[in-house]
Amino acid sequence: MDLRYSAEELRFRSEVRDWIEAQRPPVRSGGTEALREWQRRLHARGFLGGSWPWGDDARSRLSPMQQAILNEELARADAPAPLGSMGLSWVGPAILRFGRPEQQARFLEPLLSGDDIWATGYSEPGAGSDMFNTQTRAVRDGDDYVVTGQKIWTSQAHVANWYFLLVRTSSEGAKVAGLTLLLVPMSSPGIEIRPTRMITGDAEFAEVFLRDVRVPVSSRLGAEGQGYQIVSTALVDERSGIAGAIHFDRGLEALLATARARGLGGDPVWRQRIAELATHARIMRAMGLRVLSDQLQGRFNPHTSSAMKCIATQYTQAFSEAGVEMLGAYGALLGGEEDPPGGVDWALRYLFDRCYTIAGGTSEIQRNIAAERILGLPRR
Repeated sequence: MDLRYSAEELRFRSEVRDWIEAQRPPVRSGGTEALREWQRRLHARGFLGGSWPWGDDARSRLSPMQQAILNEELARADAPAPLGSMGLSWVGPAILRFGRPEQQARFLEPLLSGDDIWATGYSEPGAGSDMFNTQTRAVRDGDDYVVTGQKIWTSQAHVANWYFLLVRTSSEGAKVAGLTLLLVPMSSPGIEIRPTRMITGDAEFAEVFLRDVRVPVSSRLGAEGQGYQIVSTALVDERSGIAGAIHFDRGLEALLATARARGLGGDPVWRQRIAELATHARIMRAMGLRVLSDQLQGRFNPHTSSAMKCIATQYTQAFSEAGVEMLGAYGALLGGEEDPPGGVDWALRYLFDRCYTIAGGTSEIQRNIAAERILGLPRR
């Protein structure tokens, strides 16, 4: 592919960069309402859902390349994610692909504006990323489904008002054939949310218990038995793109600043290790450009995202492990420095990065997918 940007693309990048500098919140984390307001600003400017084939405002439409540039500039500026980032990344595209016109009319605009915040219910205590073993049941009762089960690792359940819920509607035939996707209000009677305290001390995730929750059949997304197709397509949207490479570039800058502050800039062992991490950052950028090239050329390989997710997890953890080791004994302290070199609390980042082995699909499952569906290895 031609990696050079056109004059119009360079103009768009400059416009986006100037807008972000003028509009982004003054602090990275300002609480729920600050993130919601940031999302509203992005939406008003036409920067959310700009590449979706939906809506009447053709002036705000973004090409795939413009969307990639926007994502890259947001990452470069270390701008906070919108409050409804999961809905924007997964739910909105899924409703566009599989939703009925009335569902699109009901859900897409509030999702973009931040008025509706979505959580996603995939993982379960006995299933995890192996969605074929989903046990949460939805039994048809007239015009409703009655849902009973438990979900774990549900991000933002405590602030969400809608649930993108994977359930089992049938046990007949292949396991994948019995999965269905429901759109459920989080305020429904029978839903209980229990925050899960993480190793960092935060409670970003939650367990969600569903006891005889009634969901109208009209709230089903797609057909019965189409749930796995919907979810697997949504996860491709989560894992694709080139913006992630910018986070590795920023991580590399932080490591270099930490090495200089610790007097390790001339240490040959650390110089070699940093060089290896710099190579990792370049690999991630090359992989992201490959995915972008596929998007621009109309090619689609959903299994490439599994390989990218595995590699990104490995590299992300390698960066934070290096940062903690550079600090020596101080690496055991959360918030050990008020203004750390490079702006990264390496202890906090190290602890948080452990979740990526599970979050968004466990590494074991992603390796199996890559082995079977990319390399063609037999399933044992």
